[in-house]
Amino acid sequence: MLKTIQGLNLESELSKVIISLEGNNIGDVTQLLDKISSFHPIFINEYLISPEKLVITSALPFLWREAGDSLNKLSKQEITYDQANEIVVDDLIKKRIKSMSTISLLNSCIKANIEITPTIIETAVLDKQDADPGSNRYYTFGCGKGNQITCSGASTRDAHIAQKIQRDKWATNRFIERMQLPLPKWELLPNKSYIEKIWEQYSKPLVIKPTGLTAGKGVTVGINSIERAKQAYDDALLSIDSKVRNQWQTKVMIQEQVKGEDYRLLVIDGNLEVVTKRIPAFIIGDGIKNVKELIEEQNSDPRRDTLNPSHILKPIKFDKPLNDCLKDQNLTLDSVPAKDEQIFVRKVASMSQGGITQDFTDSVSKEIKAIVESIAYSLHAFTLGVDVMCLDISKSLTKDNGAILEVNTMPETYLNLYPVLGQTREYVADIYIEKLLKDNKCQKIVVIGQSKDDLPTLLRKKSLIKKDDTVGEIIEDRYLVNGMLMNSKLEKWRATQAIKCNAMLDVIILHYRNWKEVEEYGLGFNKIDSVYITKDQSLDKENSKILKRYKRKKLINKIKRIE
Repeated sequence: MLKTIQGLNLESELSKVIISLEGNNIGDVTQLLDKISSFHPIFINEYLISPEKLVITSALPFLWREAGDSLNKLSKQEITYDQANEIVVDDLIKKRIKSMSTISLLNSCIKANIEITPTIIETAVLDKQDADPGSNRYYTFGCGKGNQITCSGASTRDAHIAQKIQRDKWATNRFIERMQLPLPKWELLPNKSYIEKIWEQYSKPLVIKPTGLTAGKGVTVGINSIERAKQAYDDALLSIDSKVRNQWQTKVMIQEQVKGEDYRLLVIDGNLEVVTKRIPAFIIGDGIKNVKELIEEQNSDPRRDTLNPSHILKPIKFDKPLNDCLKDQNLTLDSVPAKDEQIFVRKVASMSQGGITQDFTDSVSKEIKAIVESIAYSLHAFTLGVDVMCLDISKSLTKDNGAILEVNTMPETYLNLYPVLGQTREYVADIYIEKLLKDNKCQKIVVIGQSKDDLPTLLRKKSLIKKDDTVGEIIEDRYLVNGMLMNSKLEKWRATQAIKCNAMLDVIILHYRNWKEVEEYGLGFNKIDSVYITKDQSLDKENSKILKRYKRKKLINKIKRIE
């Protein structure tokens, strides 16, 4: 048995998933659930386990529906703990919730009792290699008219053209130049020999990088010689050729390296919310351990554990860029730094390459604030991460102080919200959700009992909904819009999820024949505008007490008898 009691219910404020257990291996199931609980509170509110069944209370019931079969197999010892961990944690959760960028938004929705529905895939794809891996992380927040789809920090509020421009550094630079905003001197490299032709035209050092890759892939900084530039060009091509790319991803560019430090500025709905300095990965010597040992020590930090979806740092990888960075400092992995000596092991200030962050929100100049907000407004991007390099973030961007490097409509917002140094800005996720759903006004109505009259008609007569409202209903196993049958023979939980994703609906009504159905399926929503109880249904003392408690807690706005 796998059963979902969705939304507010007669037992708790959160959804419940009931999973049958057919074996006696309860210890391993408990160990796995405790591990997942330790990741972040969004995963499990509480669970009750017995040899016969597991009951999980969670705001993310879809995760536990998908995990149910594996947990049952683990209880029967048909799979080992490691196999169950691989399926549920390393595959399912990792695909559904990749990082703290997603977790922070889900958490904000949960705190505000906002509906969360998987948008594209109702059951996470575990085996099909042809599926877009990002599809698992598309969520519909809210329900009905004004709901929005998100994937990490990106959303349906971002213009499609903004997404196309930001992914290509060539298009981004052309756009920023068109706005006459500060950029370092740059151009495309048609081939390696072209470097010699333009070499004297550029102030050194230089940067060479692919125009269509992310996370610092193929980027070389601090170039002072033609030989190094040519090698950097080859390295960029190597990164491009590591897999099949689109044509726009195959270009390589050169630009003057801007002096200063690297900052990510996060703009939401046209307002600069967070400024974060990105610091390249480094180690601090103790006079005993060598570079390799010091890096391994850094990587043992739990915050760098990428198997935990709530990690806020990445491990420092042992690769060619790291070796090149050490070589430029006349160091190797076997070198032993002096006590308290700071050694940078990366030149690029990228979180994906092991860097750390520091909050600078209260230090940014009003001129830089105006520049990044102008770009976000002009690109029509709801969320925009703007990368700026400058000597002093508290002053204007000038040729001597710095310039804009690039922009991103899907920034890993966790690096802004959870800096290693300085103030945590987790509250910005709440601002994001509030602004994202400012137009989500869909009425959520639950009806308990049966009426001889068509309910939308009755509600219109009583002026409880507007005459021209588009109304969606789930009645038993049927899904209707304005009285027209959309589908039938649907499971209740599946129909409820489906109707929430329909963004044309002004009103959503979930019908229950009686209190037994409410007990069986839950009230469907995390927060309800109106609960109507028909005359044929009695309201006993216990159920009345539960509904009134939800009303006091503002989870139900109105409870009313209706003809």
